[in-house]
Amino acid sequence: MQQANCHSNRSGKSGVILFVEDHDIYREVVRAALGKYLPDFEMLEADCVAAALTVLRSRPINVMVVDMTLPDGSAIDLVEQSGHFIQQGLKVIVLSSHSSADMLPVLSRGDVHGYVSKEQGLKLLAETITAISGTGAHEPKASEGLSLKMSF
Repeated sequence: MQQANCHSNRSGKSGVILFVEDHDIYREVVRAALGKYLPDFEMLEADCVAAALTVLRSRPINVMVVDMTLPDGSAIDLVEQSGHFIQQGLKVIVLSSHSSADMLPVLSRGDVHGYVSKEQGLKLLAETITAISGTGAHEPKASEGLSLKMSF
């Protein structure tokens, strides 16, 4: 079932996050954690590639956090279909239970801006979102983008 939801944390948002994950309970956990760590962001959700594309077409998104495996495709399928939005400034973080070694083909892509393993925790995900979105005190330089991806 395609599903997309919007959860606002506060008015005057720093940005908009689209979280694409098919497991309802994990999506709720991430929503709660990111609401705590990133209260100035608006959080949108989708449970599959098709729903994510619908959200991307409906409004500007700053950061898309996408699970590697979705019911109707993969994170890479979604990234490839989101090229226009990435060219417009959308940043992509892949979230997965796969090891970073297994994710090297994904991490080497220029259209994937970060990777966080689910086991690394949601605080690290929030820090990565802040770093790549440029909304925190530290805006990563172009040369740091690769180290962001490779260090996770």
